[in-house]
Amino acid sequence: METVKLNIGHKLELQLYNSNREQGSLLLVSQYERSLPDGSMEILAPIKGGRVFPVHRGVEMDVIYERSGKLYKFKAEAVERRISGNIYLLRIMPKSGEEHMQRRFFFRFDCILDVKYRLFENNDIDKENRGDYKKAITKDISGGGLCILTNEEPVYGWFMDGIINIGSDVRFKGRVVRVINVHDKGKYNYESGIEFVEISDLEREKVISFIFDSQRKLLKKGWSTR
Repeated sequence: METVKLNIGHKLELQLYNSNREQGSLLLVSQYERSLPDGSMEILAPIKGGRVFPVHRGVEMDVIYERSGKLYKFKAEAVERRISGNIYLLRIMPKSGEEHMQRRFFFRFDCILDVKYRLFENNDIDKENRGDYKKAITKDISGGGLCILTNEEPVYGWFMDGIINIGSDVRFKGRVVRVINVHDKGKYNYESGIEFVEISDLEREKVISFIFDSQRKLLKKGWSTR
């Protein structure tokens, strides 16, 4: 456990294994709460779609988190679930030390946010020569990028200078990694996947915190209507 370095409130993503010990693609959001004398730790019960996601005893998982701009993970096993007041908690037992990850995994959160963006072909084009900002909205967002809806067709591989409004502005540079024509499915013509290629650690943490806080608000809203 000495090799797992987490602070109270540290944002986590959980990737669960199935009964055949095969890694699933589902990512769940959680948060570190405390370590216990037996080496286990308590985290907030993960949520999906604004509801507590049931993680049963014995389920194995990768616990993924970011620190100082780098991504880490460790393996753990679910021990028990409990409720403290109106807080749902999951106790897990780490089964390995932390391991640095090369590939980025981020929980994607469906939400509509205002985006200002401008597209440019070459990464070395000065900001003054990138043109005027245009307006779009997000379909979803994660710590690694976002999906946006636009009326103009972005060019695959081009770069994007963008500003997302999550209560405060978050600035980023991204790259277009997917473009889908959706003109027959609603108001907007194109759905595009944007991967962050330049974003400060502080700005990325703002995005991750926004996702986590939004999920918690949805969960509390669900509790209040029961």
